[in-house]
Amino acid sequence: MFGRLILYGALALALGIVAVSACGPQPEARPSPTAPGASASRTASPTIAPSPSALASARPSPSATVLPTTAPSPGSSPAAACPRATGGNASNQAQLVAIRVAHQSGFDRLVFEFGQSTAPGPFGMPAYVVETATSLSGPSGQPVTIGGSALFSARFQNASTQNPGGTPSYTGGTDLKPATPLIKQVKLVEDFERVLLWGTGLDHLACPKVSELSGPFRVVLDFPTPP
Repeated sequence: MFGRLILYGALALALGIVAVSACGPQPEARPSPTAPGASASRTASPTIAPSPSALASARPSPSATVLPTTAPSPGSSPAAACPRATGGNASNQAQLVAIRVAHQSGFDRLVFEFGQSTAPGPFGMPAYVVETATSLSGPSGQPVTIGGSALFSARFQNASTQNPGGTPSYTGGTDLKPATPLIKQVKLVEDFERVLLWGTGLDHLACPKVSELSGPFRVVLDFPTPP
């Protein structure tokens, strides 16, 4: 009997200890610390920027721009075959007094001679331009027909065949057709407001040598021909 009591007491004590242990605070579960190597493995690796040389090779180089060549429009005048000749002085005044055409060995010569003018301004060689032309028109705008296969114009500023008072300073012909091998026709195209324009038609194109002479004032055009 006494032995049973001791056994029951031992069991009761064991049960009490188990109950107290179950009701006590439990230790908090904590995550184990991450090893440095594991953290580094999860970190994104840095992006390496390409070198300037790599960028230069990757970018397409700009291509050279080629400007289109504009073709001449149909019917446009070709480039002048002979250089333009200019001379005189724009402030000078003069009157046309004579035109002469003659053939000499190796050239046909055309001469414009000028004299004193009563127009206000100094007397001297008037400004002039001698050049090739595709066509010539008078003050009305209508083209003037001149014979030959090549055409030259001789334009004089502050010059006229008429004096300011209305009297003529030039009494020769205004449509000359000389019997020369190269010069076929010399024709007055314009004489308006002291702008004087003469056209010269040639048998074929030949560039003239243009000269100025004084005493009297003259503009001389020498067109080369076979001797």
